[in-house]
Amino acid sequence: MDRKRYGDPWDFRYKLSQISRVMKMVFFMMLLSLTHLSASVKSQNSVVNLTLKNVSVEQALTKVEKQLKQNFFFNRENVDLERKVDLQLSDADLDELVLQLFGRDYKYRVVDNIIVVSRKDEEQEQPQQIKVEGVVKDKRGDALPGVTVLIKGTKIGVATDLDGKYSLSVPVGAQVLVFSMVGMQDKEETVGKRTRIDVVLEEAVSELEDVVVTGYYTQAKNSFTGAARTITAEELQMGGNQNILTALQNVDPSFMKIDNNLAGSNPNVVPEFQIRGAGSISGIESEYEGNPNSPVFIVDGFEMTAEKVYDMDPYRVASITLLKDAAATAIYGSRASNGVVVITTNAPANGKMQVSYNVDASFYIADLSDYNVCNAEEKLAIEKAAGMYTSTAVNSQVTLDKWYNEKLANIKRGYDTYWLFKKPLDAVAVANKHTLRLDGGNDNIRYGLEVNYSNTPGVMKESGRRRLALGMELQYIYKNLTFRNTLTYSNVKAVNSPYGSFSTYTQRNPYVRYKDDDGNYIYEVDRYIPISGGGLGQTFYNPLYNTTLNTIDEEKYNDVTNNFGVDWTIIEGLRLKGSFSFTHQNTYGDNFKPARHTDFADYSDEDFDRRGAYIGSRGENFSYDASAVLTYFWQLDKHVVNANLGWNLQENVTREFTVKTEGFPNENLDYISFATQYEKEGAPAGDEYTSRLVGFLGNLNYSYDERYLLDLSFREDASSRFGADKRWAPFWSAGLGWNLHNEGFLKDVTFINRLKIRGSYGLTGSQNYNPYQAMTTYKYLTGERYHHIVGAEVMALGNEKLGWQRTLQQNYGLDIDLWNERINITGNYYIKLSKDVLTSVTLPPSLGFDSYMDNLGEVKNYGYELSLRVAILKNPAKRLFWSVNANALHNKNKLMKISNALRAYNDSQDEDSMAGSKKKESNRPKVRYIEGESMNSIWVNRSLGIDPATGNELFLAKNGDIVTEWSTDNYVIGGCTDSELEGTFGTNFQWRGFQLNMIFRYSLGGQIYNQTLVDKVQDADLRGNVDRRVFEERWQKPGDKVMFTKFGPGINANATSLTKPTSRFIEDNNYLELSTLNLSYEFGMPWMKKVGLKRLKVLFYMNDVFRASTVKQERGIDYPFARNFSVGLQARF
Repeated sequence: MDRKRYGDPWDFRYKLSQISRVMKMVFFMMLLSLTHLSASVKSQNSVVNLTLKNVSVEQALTKVEKQLKQNFFFNRENVDLERKVDLQLSDADLDELVLQLFGRDYKYRVVDNIIVVSRKDEEQEQPQQIKVEGVVKDKRGDALPGVTVLIKGTKIGVATDLDGKYSLSVPVGAQVLVFSMVGMQDKEETVGKRTRIDVVLEEAVSELEDVVVTGYYTQAKNSFTGAARTITAEELQMGGNQNILTALQNVDPSFMKIDNNLAGSNPNVVPEFQIRGAGSISGIESEYEGNPNSPVFIVDGFEMTAEKVYDMDPYRVASITLLKDAAATAIYGSRASNGVVVITTNAPANGKMQVSYNVDASFYIADLSDYNVCNAEEKLAIEKAAGMYTSTAVNSQVTLDKWYNEKLANIKRGYDTYWLFKKPLDAVAVANKHTLRLDGGNDNIRYGLEVNYSNTPGVMKESGRRRLALGMELQYIYKNLTFRNTLTYSNVKAVNSPYGSFSTYTQRNPYVRYKDDDGNYIYEVDRYIPISGGGLGQTFYNPLYNTTLNTIDEEKYNDVTNNFGVDWTIIEGLRLKGSFSFTHQNTYGDNFKPARHTDFADYSDEDFDRRGAYIGSRGENFSYDASAVLTYFWQLDKHVVNANLGWNLQENVTREFTVKTEGFPNENLDYISFATQYEKEGAPAGDEYTSRLVGFLGNLNYSYDERYLLDLSFREDASSRFGADKRWAPFWSAGLGWNLHNEGFLKDVTFINRLKIRGSYGLTGSQNYNPYQAMTTYKYLTGERYHHIVGAEVMALGNEKLGWQRTLQQNYGLDIDLWNERINITGNYYIKLSKDVLTSVTLPPSLGFDSYMDNLGEVKNYGYELSLRVAILKNPAKRLFWSVNANALHNKNKLMKISNALRAYNDSQDEDSMAGSKKKESNRPKVRYIEGESMNSIWVNRSLGIDPATGNELFLAKNGDIVTEWSTDNYVIGGCTDSELEGTFGTNFQWRGFQLNMIFRYSLGGQIYNQTLVDKVQDADLRGNVDRRVFEERWQKPGDKVMFTKFGPGINANATSLTKPTSRFIEDNNYLELSTLNLSYEFGMPWMKKVGLKRLKVLFYMNDVFRASTVKQERGIDYPFARNFSVGLQARF
């Protein structure tokens, strides 16, 4: 891990130029090889040049057919294909070839470019042929052009035309035709005496489901012992059309979205996900890069950030595989403890050029159903009832009456501003997404070109995310070598709303004017002046005024990625795959607010010239990823071995800086250079670091008689992020499986198609820490010099022994398929024990440092996953299918071991709670780290309810006493946000071209602390708007048995009320929501052929359709949630 100077040989421009030269050389060599191949084929059509030693006749024939571009036809019963021969052919003709290959007893003749070989003692006859013709269609009845029709055992064949028709002359004796096409299942038909053979091909969905794609290699699912789920492109589209991550969650709930009640539906906030719980301590996220519990995303064999996957077009995806346990993820070593998401994109199709176009139009509507704010009349009545306009002092009462009458007059004039809707929100936000793809080719060269554009506005006005992506893919196949190169460019721009945070609007009083008589926005809309002082005065500014100003709040990035891969089949069963990827990304961030922005309204005269701010950030990232994997497949009788050995190298170089400036009196001078000064007591800040990873991996999969299964995996990783003493670390896994359905005692049980038990145990790791955690770092010692030399002082103490976070994983699984796969059941039970979790260690003050980082934490996650699918109707002849499915999961989290620094953290959290300050969030439950308890526990004082006599809350102390004072000494766990059971269920119905799909999400048994009841009801600050429930269940007189305590002094508008965490506001968080409903129809009309249409499909989606919950609280605090529906069209020409 070395820091680089901008001018050294590792500079980005130097790297890019070097890589560019290499890529040019590679393409130039490929072009030369293509030219050479073309020339050599032409020269070899009439003569044979071949030297072979001790090969079988069948192997020799294969080599000769490749060279001649002709096929042999003979009676296989008359030829010993296993006989060993030596061939020495130099410019030899067919006479010499047949003599050396078959012997003197054989003769030949050429018929329609087919070399027909027969014995000399056989009667010399012209070989008889019959003409076979027909049409190939799919199960919907649509013609399939480009289907390959071959005589089995030869390379004699044709391809279907645009109408799916074919015609082929077949020698008598060729009994079987093979029909094949990319994406469809092969089909064989016996010829016999038939002259017309019509065929229906089915989609090869089952082929994807029968393999597990790990990113490094592909393994047969039947012999795999790990916990993995493969999701096809069709299944993913059933999960929704918003983005890949959300659709994936709907299909498999083990890919769990972390609720973000602040961000809501903000299109510029990438949601966070985790698989099987959090393995890192949540209180120190700042020590990690991004979310420390996020899985790794692998796209076409290369690692990719969650943000780039979020921005990917879902239509690019061919399949997604979720790798969950150690047996599935151990080959990723130090990156595998949180699971791996492997995404495979569409490869170019074979045949004539096809043009595909997909378009979606989506409509977003804000969901405000969980907001319950008062209207003007209700709010004023609440203020009066709370005593805000009552005083014992005569002069004060006169003033209060005046204020009350002014507000009442506004209401009578019709002022009732509903700040939430149409002010900051669009009634309907319309998004659009377009994908244009061209692909085609032949058996040697295939190509693909793609353009993606999406524009997704948010429901907050003028916010949105725009993306443009270009992709080019070239695949070249030469003999047993396959080259694949994919070049993509992405430009993403995220614009945040100038209307600010949505929470501002929920707090504005409804009885005020927000526009003057001329229709201009009023700058100051309301002011609360406490009649008795006390520092509770507050001015309310109009957030709509800021939208009239010239503001900037946007982020964007440009990304260029090139993936190059080589696949070489060395010999039968031995394969070498190599890949290299590089990514160059530039990021930009700009936030400008002029002096008149309401953020600066309360600046004093002393800070008058500081009004207005510009925050500019720039970043550059360069990374490369190289790997090589050697795969060996061996089979002998009932023994099957699949072995893989690999090597992986990664480097990531990041540079970024941020500059904060102040003083912009003129809003039109909106560039950072027009600032009058840097931020007060501030300076430019940034980062520059390099991290490297190298790893060696291996995997062995063994099966005996397809019954007994064994998986062994290992990986040895070294990372520059760790201390010098802990750079290298081994990771491993072992898995066992048993296919009981292949046992003799179940052979006659016909309704069982699969019955498999499996188990795995292994060690994986995590290394997504911020770089340099292990190193002692320094900063300049400003203000001090020695002989004109600037010194440095230690900024953070390093730890040379800082190492890997290790996760021990156990998984026990069961897979069942019944009644011709009409019923599919999968179950997994897992235990994840994360050791050596990164955490702070407290140091004595005498050392001059508070703490340093070490591997001391220990976290345990355990639970189960269940999946059920039932095909109720399955009638291919009538194209009628109906299935239902359900998923359930349960995860528990437990903190097994903590450091002294976390104990000190608990103490500091307790001090904040006891302080009784809203700034220190004393009214919210704090995260506390207690060994043996969940990190998701809700810590509160146990409430006995409201004392009917006094209106105050009563608590139950730990010693059993009833007390009136809240205390951290009486902390208990009042609940846990972990649900007891959550998941999805849904149905899919298909008939002819129609398809209907619904997916519901549910959660049962978890708890939540209802902060809305605290902030907007119990501690409602009556200076602004509040929840309508503020007077429901409120104590007002002795004897009232209610939920909420009495109001504070009305003269203070209840602004000083602060309720510390109490079990009174813990509620069961059970919910049911219809996540997605989609309806589609695929046309199969005769007129489509006339206009060149091969496929036409219309789609309708509804996402986040409804949500029923046992908790009534505000959702989407800074940005509201939204429901959306969309219409789409898919066409292929």
